[in-house]
Amino acid sequence: MGPLRRLLTAALLLAQAAPQEASQHCGRLEYWNPDNRCCSSCLQRFGPPPCPELPSLASQPLSRLLDELEVLEELIVLLDPEPGPGGGMARGTTRHLAARYGVPAAWSTFAYSLRPSRSPLRALIEMVVAREPSASLGQFGTHLAQLGRADALQVLSKLG
Repeated sequence: MGPLRRLLTAALLLAQAAPQEASQHCGRLEYWNPDNRCCSSCLQRFGPPPCPELPSLASQPLSRLLDELEVLEELIVLLDPEPGPGGGMARGTTRHLAARYGVPAAWSTFAYSLRPSRSPLRALIEMVVAREPSASLGQFGTHLAQLGRADALQVLSKLG
């Protein structure tokens, strides 16, 4: 076996090796996200990791947000914006948050059709809590962080 063949074999073995931090569920060719410390398989299987920005909220139930009306109203203003002049939507809205929770796009369209009498964000939180009572504020914060909504995270931190 020549040196070139050994080099190619070593490169192939290194390419197939999972990162040391990877779990047993990580595939060989999956992208390892060092920020989340997970791959796409782990993200699908176990959900997002806890939000490091809000450790005090990690274990609190999402239903608490429905009781904190001032915080909820501020989040509604941020995450349920009116469509722009061209009809375009902003990035990181309730529609995007609903997708993170696995809610179908048709539901989001329906929830937005109920405005202004009903907030899509409030409807989403109520549905997530009803469907998954163990949903936490930490998971909600993680989704906001993944959407790049530092402003909404700052509002959410008022609960901590």
